[in-house]
Amino acid sequence: MKDTGILVLVGAVVVAAVIIGLLPKGEEPPRLAPDFSLVSLDGETVHLSDYRGRIVLLDFWASWCKPCTRTFPALHEVYEDFSDRGVDLLVVSLDRSEEASREYLEENGFPTENVLWGSLAEARAIKELYGVRGIPKTFLIDRDGFIRFSGYPLHLDAEALEPWL
Repeated sequence: MKDTGILVLVGAVVVAAVIIGLLPKGEEPPRLAPDFSLVSLDGETVHLSDYRGRIVLLDFWASWCKPCTRTFPALHEVYEDFSDRGVDLLVVSLDRSEEASREYLEENGFPTENVLWGSLAEARAIKELYGVRGIPKTFLIDRDGFIRFSGYPLHLDAEALEPWL
C-alpha cells in the first residue's frame, strides 16, 4: 500500500512537470518560413520565396552586436563550405544605417550582396515576423521553405546542416 502511494505521488509530480513545461514535450512540427522581400546592400530586391528549392541560412545580425561579430565569420565559413550543395546565406542587418553595415562588411572582407537592409524599420519588421528577440539568431530553411533550425549561429554546424542537404 505504501509503495502504491509513492508511485501515485511520483506520477503526479511527472504530470505536473509536463503541464508546467519542465520536461521536454514532443517535437513540434516545422513551420513554414514567412516570406518577405528586402533590398540588399547592393540595391537588389531579394524575396525569400525566390530561394525555394535551395537551403537558406537566414541570419539576423548587426555590426554593433559583439556576439554577432564573433559568430559572423563562422557562419560565413559554413555557408562557403556548403554553397556548392545548394546552400545560400541571407543576412538581415539590424544596423541603424546602411553605411554602418557596409563599412563593417567591407573592412572585414565580407560580401554585401547577401546582406539585406532596406531600412531599419523594414529590417525590424522582418525580425518581428520571425519572432527574433535577441541577436545573433540564425534560421535554417529547408528546400521546401520550412524552418528546420532556429538558434545561436554557432550551433549550426556541418553536422546540423547535413540532414537537409
